Amino acid sequence: MAEALVSTILQQITTIICEGALEEARLLRGVKEDLRNLKNNLTSIRALLKDAEEKQISDEPVKLWLDRLREESINMEDALDEWRTVLLYRRTDGVEENVSFFQRKVHVFLRCFSFHPVRYRGIACNIKEINGRLDKIVEDKVRYQLTSMPINKLPRQEESKSFIDESSLLGRDDVKNEIISHLLCETGKEEEGGSIQTISVVGIGGIGKTALAQLVYNDENVKQHFTCRVWTCVSDIFDESKVAKSIIVALQGLDKLPILQLESVPLDALLDKICKSIKGKKYLLVLDDVWTEKDKDFEGLNATFKCGDLGSRILVTTRKSTVATIMASSHTIQLNYLSRETCWSIIRNIALRGKDQRTCEEFRPIGLKIAEKCKGLPLVAKTLGGLLRFKTGIQGWENVLNSGLWRMEMVQKDVFVPLLLSYYDLPSPVRQCFTYLAIAPKDKPFYIFDLISHWMAQGFLDFDDDDDSLLELKGFEYFQCLKAHCFFQDFEYKHQHLICKIHDLVHDFALFLTRGEFMTLEISKGNTSSTMNKERTLRHLTVTVEKGLYFPEFIHDAEKLRSVLCYGDLNGNYATISEKAMCNLFNQARCLRLVDTTCYDGSTIPEEIRNLLHLRYLDLANSENLKKLPKALFRLYNLEHLCLYGCYNLERLPDEIGNLLNLKLLHTKGCNKLACYPKEVVRLTRLTQLLGLIVRIDRDDPEEFSIGDLAKLNKLLVLSMKIVGNTINVGEAKKVKLQNLQEVKILVDGDIAEAEHVILESLNMSSVPRHSFQTDYHMLNGFNAPRNEW
Repeated sequence: MAEALVSTILQQITTIICEGALEEARLLRGVKEDLRNLKNNLTSIRALLKDAEEKQISDEPVKLWLDRLREESINMEDALDEWRTVLLYRRTDGVEENVSFFQRKVHVFLRCFSFHPVRYRGIACNIKEINGRLDKIVEDKVRYQLTSMPINKLPRQEESKSFIDESSLLGRDDVKNEIISHLLCETGKEEEGGSIQTISVVGIGGIGKTALAQLVYNDENVKQHFTCRVWTCVSDIFDESKVAKSIIVALQGLDKLPILQLESVPLDALLDKICKSIKGKKYLLVLDDVWTEKDKDFEGLNATFKCGDLGSRILVTTRKSTVATIMASSHTIQLNYLSRETCWSIIRNIALRGKDQRTCEEFRPIGLKIAEKCKGLPLVAKTLGGLLRFKTGIQGWENVLNSGLWRMEMVQKDVFVPLLLSYYDLPSPVRQCFTYLAIAPKDKPFYIFDLISHWMAQGFLDFDDDDDSLLELKGFEYFQCLKAHCFFQDFEYKHQHLICKIHDLVHDFALFLTRGEFMTLEISKGNTSSTMNKERTLRHLTVTVEKGLYFPEFIHDAEKLRSVLCYGDLNGNYATISEKAMCNLFNQARCLRLVDTTCYDGSTIPEEIRNLLHLRYLDLANSENLKKLPKALFRLYNLEHLCLYGCYNLERLPDEIGNLLNLKLLHTKGCNKLACYPKEVVRLTRLTQLLGLIVRIDRDDPEEFSIGDLAKLNKLLVLSMKIVGNTINVGEAKKVKLQNLQEVKILVDGDIAEAEHVILESLNMSSVPRHSFQTDYHMLNGFNAPRNEW
């Protein structure tokens, strides 16, 4: 991670020098020399960082040295980002004086917000102080005997599918058949007394319990035997009401609206609903990943389960044998470690896929030695297969086998060695993207392009200033690299867009690597818990809030936060954040680059948002009380992502929105009170996704965004718009040539008589993939994938 961060800083310094930014502060003595000194120091240290990152696992002094370097590098990155932002304000002020259309409004606005030379001086002093501390860190590097190592590059991606077919699990056929035989066996005498046979599968994380249960659950004989099947993930924090709601959803296939209606239903009523739903039916219930060891947690559910017909079964997966006992399991199956031969088969199927038998036999001796390192865990074997897939020849496999990481007892205990090998095999920028996965709540699927947009906001993606419109493609390339190393699982398409999860072990590994930079705070009735340690400065915070509760009004140690994400519970409920909490957050966490919250309950965004100079990503979806946007919001020139989806009381978009020159996504779908878009939106020429646009199609209006104005937004990939007007001004429409557009949806608001194809032909969009007039454009948690096939 430090390697990628240092590279980013070097890129920033080069950009500042090349742009002549130092001339803007020519009165500040020593700044230019400080930056050149910084560049020389970081250049000399960058080649050593790969070796340092590998040694830090077993060498505490190296770890502490790297932590110091990373801390000061992040501080320097923020200082340089502030410098460039100040420069952006000054230059925009000058440029806009020559643009007649916006000359008066923008010039007055920027003049009011202009930066005094004192601001430059403060930044310069900060750079000098940080540089002094970095000098000492660089001097200390000689103590650790670090050697220069080559920087990894992205591996070439195959065109064919990269996922292994898991319809069958190697080495688990006997266990699978045993479980199925217990599920399909005849009714026993104990069941006649009302008991339900429970089969528990016990094993450590990564041994394949869930995959085995999925295999059994989808077996054709099992499907035909049971009237209904229910799958629910219980996870480590047990909540009987949540489990009950999950079961009801699985039984009845409810969508989000009824799920929300279940929130006010008491537990007894939920259990009664389950009882009525399964009464007289022979059901299979899978309770995946059960952790609780308290008998009383399942009292109500166990009584309810007896309402089913004879022959019903419960299948439990757990890491704890005590869970099988408290569940009164009729059969407990301890999932054993896989044999070395089976682990080798898993590795071979991934690493040597498509190779002939002779090649596989050549690699078999070294492959068996590596398989021994899997400790019988299929997840580890799968991860190693993903790593070895990109190693050239037997020598490449030998290097993996002989890595010093295998000798680290602490890492061996935690089964992180293979994950570390894959991690260090990643290119440095991709490593940053991987560790960011620690911010995701466990067991929560995420949209791929939502993840990529977060990477963009953090500055993790390499970019070219001359063409940053392809950042999403770069992010997808990084994702493909992580996918090829088998860090993701449970892929599926939802609403035509790809979602996936990460295994709990992979999530724990990401937390292990970041050691305190990420924290998850869970707020529920009678319980507030967090995963946190104090080894490093807190940088990224995820808060999950149960319905009826609020985001905390004050966050400790928030001064250096870069990300704040606020989620509702797993039943689809939104979290709520108050105006006071938002105001305090903006005052505390001035380094924020990403704010992703839902259901903000204020009528306007606090003016304190002006403090967030570094902000790139702001998502306030479903903030139903939001009516006005403050002018301070439109002084945030770094903002790239603004989502106001579902803010249906929002009254207008101010003219000042045209000042957000770096904006790449604007989402106002569901803002039903918006009557028009301001003309100034034409200035947002970096937009790649514009969702909820209101466009006048009958004339070129001097105040409202009109159809001809689309011609200036030529980087658009995704467009969702509502047409206003009773006729089409064909002359204006013909100006539009959105050659990069890949997805479009049009909603007609008026009495336009022309058919859809006429409108699209007028806009030069007849060949663009699109949703129908009747289908709503789906909001993907802040990000919409520009290509359905992705």
